[in-house]
Amino acid sequence: MVRVPLRVMVLGVAMGAAAPMHQASAQSGAPAPAAAPANPFAPDGTKRVPVSKAVFGDAGIIVNARNDGFIEVAAAGSQKTVLLQLRTLAARAWVDSTSRMLKARPKKSDTPRTFRSDIQEYGTNGAMAVTRTVTSGVSEYALWFTDTPNAGVTIPIEQSEADVFVAIVRKAVAQSAKMLDKPDTTTHADSAPPPPPKKKKPAKKPVAKPPADTTQPAPAKPKP
Repeated sequence: MVRVPLRVMVLGVAMGAAAPMHQASAQSGAPAPAAAPANPFAPDGTKRVPVSKAVFGDAGIIVNARNDGFIEVAAAGSQKTVLLQLRTLAARAWVDSTSRMLKARPKKSDTPRTFRSDIQEYGTNGAMAVTRTVTSGVSEYALWFTDTPNAGVTIPIEQSEADVFVAIVRKAVAQSAKMLDKPDTTTHADSAPPPPPKKKKPAKKPVAKPPADTTQPAPAKPKP
């Protein structure tokens, strides 16, 4: 099978937030101007490590690892932009299940069968999935992203792109777990409490040797 090379594209502008900001009504009743969408990659004290900036199908996708137990996946397609913040543990389980789905060999059938491996963003309606539709032994693949319960973005991709995307998420999970387990080295040595003083062992007193016996033994008496 010929593998399709992945086209790499650096996204010059950070992706905007997935959900638009609601308009606020002024006291006069006239709608206030819509607020500019927040930048999801703005500095907020969270350390981010870029893992991938690439094109899958017709969408640009950014994947970042974070040091707070999350990874970020942002997909910018022709219709909309979706930003997901996924728990590292949930993403690790998703990678394993998706890898098994991609490697599976379903039985040939004229009836199309669709396999799906998805992951939901904690506490929101956001979700991401890889789908595989098999018809007569031929597989078609797609990425799916959503941030609303009734709408999603489907991005058709090749099998090689599906494998690469899963590998990228796996790398982000490993990087995030590595940063989460890394000890804090920002504490200065002078701010740490001093170690307790070592107890000195008492010196051993020399043991006095008994004086040497200088008495001479009495001469033996002759036998009669």
